[in-house]
Amino acid sequence: MDMTKTAVKSALGLDTDAELARFFDTTRQAVDKWPDEKPIPMGRQWELRARRPDIFSTDELVELDGAERQKTG
Repeated sequence: MDMTKTAVKSALGLDTDAELARFFDTTRQAVDKWPDEKPIPMGRQWELRARRPDIFSTDELVELDGAERQKTG
């Protein structure tokens, strides 16, 4: 699964940034800053995996994390 804001909302059955913010227990303004079609912050991806392992797989997150490290390393 692509870990974009749009894809995450769809997988969780959410329609709005406000609902996603409630899921993460953060503000809507924080979630609004995430571009819809870019990966959400890595810490939030790990949180998704911990909270909803039935939807979000570890292998995918490790792959994304490795790609992100290559970009910054």
